[in-house]
Parts: sequence; structure tokens; C-alpha cells
Amino acid sequence: MARILCTLLAAATVTTAAASSNIRIHRGDTLSVLAKRHHTTVAALQHLNHLHGDLIIEGMLLRLPGSPPAVRGTRQVSRPYVVKAGDNLTVLARRWGTTVPSLVGVNHLRSTMIVVGQRLRGPQVAAAGPAPTRVSGSAAAHRSALRNRSVPSRSAVRALIRSAARRHGVPTHLALALAYQESGFQQRVVSPVDAIGVMQVLPSTGRSLGRAHGRHYDLLNAGDNVEAGVTLLGDLLRATGSTPGALAGYYQGLGSVRAKGLLPQTHQYIRNIALLQRRFR
Repeated sequence: MARILCTLLAAATVTTAAASSNIRIHRGDTLSVLAKRHHTTVAALQHLNHLHGDLIIEGMLLRLPGSPPAVRGTRQVSRPYVVKAGDNLTVLARRWGTTVPSLVGVNHLRSTMIVVGQRLRGPQVAAAGPAPTRVSGSAAAHRSALRNRSVPSRSAVRALIRSAARRHGVPTHLALALAYQESGFQQRVVSPVDAIGVMQVLPSTGRSLGRAHGRHYDLLNAGDNVEAGVTLLGDLLRATGSTPGALAGYYQGLGSVRAKGLLPQTHQYIRNIALLQRRFR
């Protein structure tokens, strides 16, 4: 147990560069309505809130563009860029190891059209911690590998999660809600900081879990990825003794929680998963 606790304390953490501007979802709200109301795009809202579909629930909190989202394991800074001939958002996103929705959101663009001479804020990069080129390069390599792999359907992924939750004594609805929040049940989702697949497990976390549990997790394989994520969730439930504590540890890292307390975005993460659980009971 001590070895597992050390693994949990060393798990990925989040930090924040600025206070977030949040709104609460009300009955009848949709992403398209909210995007129009707040002068942004659906893609930007999805990216900022780690949504991988259009599902939002009354009472859920959403982050609005203007406050960069926290990214696991980094302190965030931005870099300026002047658009040159031949540039487009797809090219720039690939070059910087980010996504087109991310660039749209960070720059408050109404469309994907950019023009020569336009100033763009580049992707959020780490001011401390792993070298951005190494992290973004690893994330790009994992995205490429997953494009060439067969991955299960979302319904098949849900079945994998239910099975793993039963084996590890984790509430099924909790595991499903967390997985939906993290990736929308999609195995090909890889974050800018290289959180892989359905339950968005970092490679370093996968290696630590493997050492703690005496096995290897291939995070590019959906079955192993789900197994790693549910194992981590189960370990956190036992270590903290509560669902909010486990979710905080999954998102922020137990070491950070104990050192700093819960960050504002961690509170939001816990509330959103609590709402999502109702859909999966």
C-alpha cells in the first residue's frame, strides 16, 4: 500500500496561470447557444472544458475563453506569432503540437481563417518541467500511432470500463462519468501534454502504476488504458476514502492536493463529474 501511495503522490498535477471565468449551465442551454451568447465558438468551449461531444448538463460549470485552461504538469505561458505566407491553423497546430480548436479558443477567432501579418497567441507551453518539444513530440507520435491502430467503438469502450470497474470494486457510474469527462470514451484523444486515450493517462503515470501493480500497461491499447485509469481511480478511492478526494487526486494529483489544497478548476472538475454520474446510473 505504501508503494501505491507513493505512486499516487507522484501522479501528474495541475497548476493555474490565471483565475478562470466560469458560467453555470441552465435548463435549455446548448453549446451553440452559449457560444453565440459569449462571442466564441463551440470548438473553443469544447477544448477549454475538455469536452469531446455536445453533452452538457444543467448545473455544470463551463470555463469561458479568456482564461487559459490549466494543463497537467505545467505552469503556463503564451508566445506571440506573426502569420506568414502559407500558414493556416492546421499547419500551425501541427507545428506547435496543439489543435486547431485550441488556437481558435486562445485567439478568440470567429472562424479558422487567418491572414498574413495577423498576430496570434501560440499554444500554451511549459515554463517549467519537461521540455515542451519532448512532450509535444511524444504526444504527436502517440496521435500518429493511434491513427494507424484499430480502436473500439464507444459502446465497446463503455463495456471495458464496466468490466474493469467491477474487477476493481469501483462504482461503475463513477468510472463511466470520469471517462466521459476525460475523453468522451475516445481512444484516439491525446492531449497537448501527452495524456493518452480514453481515461487520459500520462505515460509517466502508466509506468508508475505498472511498477506498483507488477504489470505493464500499453496505453495505446484501449483495454490496457481503461485498466490503468480504473486502477488509478480505485487506488485513489482507497487512499483518500472519498469520491471527491479520489477525483481531486485523479485530476490534480494527491501531492498537489496535499501541498496546495484543491484548485478552483479541481472543484469544477469534481462538480461536473458528479453531474455526469446521473447519466450513467
